[in-house]
Amino acid sequence: MLDIPDQLLTLQTKRLILRKIAIADAADIFAYASDPEVTTHTSWATHRSIDDTYEYLNNFVFELYRSGNGIDWGIVEKESGKLIGTCGLYIVPIHKRGTLGYTLAKNYWGQGLMTEAATMAIAFGFHVMQLQRIQAICNIDNLASAKVLEKIGMQFEGIVHNYVFYKEKSWNMKMYTIARSDTFLINSNQTRI
Repeated sequence: MLDIPDQLLTLQTKRLILRKIAIADAADIFAYASDPEVTTHTSWATHRSIDDTYEYLNNFVFELYRSGNGIDWGIVEKESGKLIGTCGLYIVPIHKRGTLGYTLAKNYWGQGLMTEAATMAIAFGFHVMQLQRIQAICNIDNLASAKVLEKIGMQFEGIVHNYVFYKEKSWNMKMYTIARSDTFLINSNQTRI
């Protein structure tokens, strides 16, 4: 990731811009990260104050950028210019494998926006980062996330029992994957790198 010029890290779809996150995005991130409905299925706690958001930015997002082990894009709605979520790829370089993760503000659920963002993230992973496999996990109760993963062409591989322990409990997770060798087409009318 450290060798990829910043101009290649900004992606666009019909309705969205995916770009690097900046400290100035803290208020927009806090707006959705402080919503318990949004964080129900996340592996991170609901942000209780803007300080939690700054901690997330400094200890996770910016550290990810510094390490070069992935990217977390801010998802910006073109129409409003507002950052409404994040979509990221977290890389294991030696294995040419990435893990897809995302979060979206509740007011934007059910509009196909995360499908657009995740499609671009996968295209970037295969075409720019030259990954061989991209995977994603979601809580078995998170039906909306599973639907996104299926819509973007990922295949369900199975349930991983007790995969994470967080928020005082063990979570069973669904594992989805897509490989570089799988058929993966992007509708050029909707997305572009």
